[in-house]
Amino acid sequence: MATHDMPLSRRQALAALTGAVLLPLAGPAAASVRHERHFLFGSPVDVMLRHAPEEAVQAPLDRVMRGLQHIHAQWNAWKPGELGRINQAFREGRSARVTPALLAMIRSAARLERASAGFFNPGIGGVVQAWGFHDDVMRPGDRPAAAALAGWREAAPSLAQIETRGDALASRNPRLQLDFGAYAKGVAIDRALDEFAARGQGEALVNLGGNLGAMGTAGWQIGIRDPFGEGLVASLATRGREAVVTSGSYERFRVLDGERCTHILDPSSAAPAQGLVSVTVLHRCAALADAAATALLVAGPRRWREVAQRMGVTQVLAIGPDGRGMASGALAPRLQFASPSWRGRIATV
Repeated sequence: MATHDMPLSRRQALAALTGAVLLPLAGPAAASVRHERHFLFGSPVDVMLRHAPEEAVQAPLDRVMRGLQHIHAQWNAWKPGELGRINQAFREGRSARVTPALLAMIRSAARLERASAGFFNPGIGGVVQAWGFHDDVMRPGDRPAAAALAGWREAAPSLAQIETRGDALASRNPRLQLDFGAYAKGVAIDRALDEFAARGQGEALVNLGGNLGAMGTAGWQIGIRDPFGEGLVASLATRGREAVVTSGSYERFRVLDGERCTHILDPSSAAPAQGLVSVTVLHRCAALADAAATALLVAGPRRWREVAQRMGVTQVLAIGPDGRGMASGALAPRLQFASPSWRGRIATV
């Protein structure tokens, strides 16, 4: 198990993470933090525990890491595991058994799909594959054929098309392919924080590749990454238990037919989302924040506020391709902007 006594440097933190970053600790605060780093979900996984005696935290740390490893192995649409077997069954028109934990996640995701008006849709895994965003390496290539995308739009896969048959799932739409890349990390963060809280460790931070969940009375200083460079847009201190999740079109992309295409897809068009480059959501529930960040980015500058209201999200920062952005009234007072330039480009709405 990888244990580090020293926190990440600012350069290391910004280089390693994609959405939100834990700002460097110093002095007594740094000395009181236990930090472990692993690699799962295709990115660094950092766990930090504050005021954590060795004898009291090793057992919950081990349980949390086993839980994260299970999610990574079984709920990855593109690796052998439970979710892959279910997708294969859907393609072949048959049912597949589902564990209670995965069924609970599917049901909660289905509720969020409805609440988001379909802008969050984990049923478009086949579209993700058609664009080549399922691969670990984003290679240049060609765009999918227009006829193929039209077929996906006509099939309109949705979690609403899942049928529960006892302890098994089925679907009459063979194009329905589950991909929880915009949700499973949030679920994993919530489960990890629940485990720490149940074991009496109330000062914790879990970072899954830039999706952060934190809890503690003193708060944790979090930075929101500049989508156009290596710096920050702003920083803030978490309050109690809170997740900070950013969805960004800059994170993963492919160059297709000479054009840069983001990995975040609009379910209605079966094509990359346009209009916003970054959306950050704060919420007590990391799973909801994860789903909402994606949904709001797909909804774009004209509809993100409507979708946020539908999903019960009040703290949002949305940034457009022109470098200007909007912060919701509930979030704006908490932001400490990294520069006067960013302060002048973010309007409160």
